[in-house]
Amino acid sequence: MPELPEVETVRTSLEGLVGQKLSAVSVRDRRLRYRVPPNFGAAALGKKLLALERTGKYLLWKFPDHQFVFHLGMTGRLLINQKEDSPYLKLRFVFSRDSVDFIDVRRFAFALEGAAVLPALPRGIDALALRVSHLLQSKIRSSTSAIKNLLLDQSIVAGLGNIYVAELLFDAGIDPRRQGKSLSDAELSRIAKACRAVLRRAVRAKGSSISDYVYSLPGEKAFSTGSYQKQFRVYSRAGQSCPRCNNLITKIVQGGRSTFFCPRCQS
Repeated sequence: MPELPEVETVRTSLEGLVGQKLSAVSVRDRRLRYRVPPNFGAAALGKKLLALERTGKYLLWKFPDHQFVFHLGMTGRLLINQKEDSPYLKLRFVFSRDSVDFIDVRRFAFALEGAAVLPALPRGIDALALRVSHLLQSKIRSSTSAIKNLLLDQSIVAGLGNIYVAELLFDAGIDPRRQGKSLSDAELSRIAKACRAVLRRAVRAKGSSISDYVYSLPGEKAFSTGSYQKQFRVYSRAGQSCPRCNNLITKIVQGGRSTFFCPRCQS
């Protein structure tokens, strides 16, 4: 599933839409996580796109007195100026100069508008803005849950998924199995600092393309992919040498998800 760096890359790939008027919305397939109404987008027609924003893994399009939110799910894509229709095309937005196709193979993605937007957004602090004060004020300090699972909780921190939690906990030197209540102020500070650093590196690399994630830029003939997967230090590297101590990276399962870490470096 695309995480914060991938959604931020999609956001920046669409920045040229800001200032353009929405002239048409075509509903090609209503089957998404939440069924799309036939008149979807009608309230924004003729209005100028004021801003493209992101909160956690959610992308917001803001118009005067109206807004849309998109969640890419597992395989959702927002691609600009596509020359051919995808068989999985759900929605097409036509602006003054450009068009955007919302495509999803598995139908886990969704698009909502108007009053349905705010209730859909995560309650946690955006991971790129995470500070130790946020962690100290959260339920982490009173929880017996593993820190990995707490960081995946979108009501605590918005935007993190399996990949970047593994990478940031390695950077911070924290065992993903540690209970939240066992962490000191200094350790939570290391987690917050590592979170921002890892995400910034991933955003610069346009995210991680290890499955379905691609984005498109205006004028490109082919899809673009992220490259942060080339910088993974622990994620998906079970049995390989730790880049810090040469011990072998371990894989376990937590909450039904794979966890990768170095048992020597992360304590």
